[in-house]
Amino acid sequence: MAAAGSSLSAHKNTNLVTREQIAMLPPVQGTDTFKPVPHIELIVSLEQVLNSRGIQIAENNQGLKKEQFAIGKDGYRLFGTLDLTLNGIGGTCASLGLRTANNKTMALQMIAGLRVFVCDNMAFSGDTIMLKRRHTSGLNLMDELFIAMDRYEQHYKTLKGEVDVLKTYELTENAAKVILHDVFAQQIMPVRLFPEVSETYFSKYVISEVPRYAAFRDRTAWSLLNSFTDVAQAMPLTTRIKATQLVGKLFGGLVK
Repeated sequence: MAAAGSSLSAHKNTNLVTREQIAMLPPVQGTDTFKPVPHIELIVSLEQVLNSRGIQIAENNQGLKKEQFAIGKDGYRLFGTLDLTLNGIGGTCASLGLRTANNKTMALQMIAGLRVFVCDNMAFSGDTIMLKRRHTSGLNLMDELFIAMDRYEQHYKTLKGEVDVLKTYELTENAAKVILHDVFAQQIMPVRLFPEVSETYFSKYVISEVPRYAAFRDRTAWSLLNSFTDVAQAMPLTTRIKATQLVGKLFGGLVK
């Protein structure tokens, strides 16, 4: 529920690739009951549906799209993440994760959230599942994508409402210290990070003029949550994802 984005992890049996390289993959033949969707068709169609909703793939400082893709060495499996311009929550982006296979080993699946993690070892983590559909003969890609976008926008609307509550949820110094204690007492994050999270929330966010810190100057649950996720960037990716999810769940309890 805090500022983050998407992460794609590729290992020895998977290669990071560009959209252009994906477009060069040879076509996969289907059967009467199996209808594989070409990887490039999935990516292009997804972007078309996003654009029809006024959502674009975000760009970095060099004007390149913030998208990552990886394919298995046989070309059948595709993993990907997209950071999107659907915002409304300061300091964050909305993210999508996808994975699919054109050899009957994996359904077409998509997840969404402020934090998305996709890995070729089958780790697939986000806030909500948007789409899970097998490559059967009855698959209509565009219909499925439009339904998934309905789910996505509804989820983001709910999420934004929760964030708005956290932004106005004022914390006394003692209340913030209690939450700090609970996170580390439950071993959600390594105790060695306790001083840094505390310093980030009680000092860095208060006195720093750097925009990314000054944005969290208010003494609210949203600022404290971001102090955790900010410091969590130092954790290994595999443990960071679970930790930030558990921290987000703890703060989510404040808005119920």
